[in-house]
Amino acid sequence: MNILRISGFYVKSPSEYEVTLSDLDGSGTTRSVNGKLHRERVRAAITKIRLSWNAISYSDVSKIIGATSGEKFQVDYFFGDDILKTAYMYAGDRSLKLVATNSNNMS
Repeated sequence: MNILRISGFYVKSPSEYEVTLSDLDGSGTTRSVNGKLHRERVRAAITKIRLSWNAISYSDVSKIIGATSGEKFQVDYFFGDDILKTAYMYAGDRSLKLVATNSNNMS
């Protein structure tokens, strides 16, 4: 099943996939003395997707970095139903970790 499309192409299914929805509150959000929240919500349901792969080819890494290099890009992602949801996102920090599987190969 394809669960993630970035900038129009499906990427290899990740080993770990986590979608977080959060709200952005304004400076007017406070709690009263009795603990009641007085909320100034600026944006609702901001989507953050964390991904990782246990083994991925250099070609796939290159495609993902290229697809996420723009100021913003379209992401179609799986979130609990049969259709992909669409969001326009930007990339946060990205890292690449190489792990030796034996003395001659890296994965």
